[in-house]
Amino acid sequence: MGVFNQLYNKVSYKLNELTYDEEAEKYAEQLQQEKQDLQQKELEQKKLTNAKELEEKNRALQEATRKKEEERAASRETFSFSRMLGNAFGTTMTVILCFLLFAGGILGASLSTNLNLYRSWPYRILYAIYGFIFFPIVVLYVFLYRWYWKERRPRFYALIPLIPYRLNHPWTAQFFSWLSYKPDDQIASLREWEAESST
Repeated sequence: MGVFNQLYNKVSYKLNELTYDEEAEKYAEQLQQEKQDLQQKELEQKKLTNAKELEEKNRALQEATRKKEEERAASRETFSFSRMLGNAFGTTMTVILCFLLFAGGILGASLSTNLNLYRSWPYRILYAIYGFIFFPIVVLYVFLYRWYWKERRPRFYALIPLIPYRLNHPWTAQFFSWLSYKPDDQIASLREWEAESST
């Protein structure tokens, strides 16, 4: 094997010696360097062009924003009846929507706690929270399914009945009467799910 390696190395050396031209190598390196320099210049030119375009776009956007702000300021300085009506209507509808959502939540909390008076008070608090959050489901269940379909009218003991006795003290009754109720025999009939599952 050593002979073949020496022969291979000698042939490679002679071929390299015959084909190697120092000036051609220098010229090839010079061409390669010029090509790299040209690519570098083109890349820098692109960066400059992109930076200029980006700067122009930013300037145009700032100018458009400034013009819009000036137009808004100018339109605010002049009275517009339609703008006033639009603002008043939008604000009124927002207030009415918030009120209706809150009233619906209170109704849902009231219905769900009044239907579950046979449970202990921690459960009734959870039912009140559930009824407030999911009031559309609770209201549809009570009024459509339970009252209209099953003909079982809901009974209201209090707004959110949590305290199972009437408050007699005038101060506590004045502030917390909406939380208190007087238990009666009909509370046991509210166990409709347990009654239906046992039959």
